[in-house]
Amino acid sequence: MATLQTTISIRTTPDGNTLLYPNIVSYKNIGNSELVEYMVQNAGINKASALNATWALRRVIENYLLNGHTVQVPQLGTFRLSAISKGVKTLAQCDSNCLKRIKILYTPNKAVRSACKAVKFNGIIKDSETLKVVTG
Repeated sequence: MATLQTTISIRTTPDGNTLLYPNIVSYKNIGNSELVEYMVQNAGINKASALNATWALRRVIENYLLNGHTVQVPQLGTFRLSAISKGVKTLAQCDSNCLKRIKILYTPNKAVRSACKAVKFNGIIKDSETLKVVTG
């Protein structure tokens, strides 16, 4: 089971209220070399196989996802594209310039969703503790 470190952010709303929000602490992005090393140490495969597997997964994303397919990765979930676009009045105006942004959407499978629900959080101040806010 995983444990996420959390922190508390203070935000003031437009109407002047101050609200507290727990946030997940992100340490760093895991790059290709760390991913490959983890696969070598924990999956019982050699480095060349790990490099080939990550390369192949990238190619699947480029080849299928970016050509309009939905990609289902076993034991992980589904990836698909979504477009944010602006509406126009005529067919002549409707072209690629109407696309504002393309997003990749990820839907985890049941096992990943369950694992996310089982994550424990560490660092949020408990109700019984006094919150001391340091400003400025």
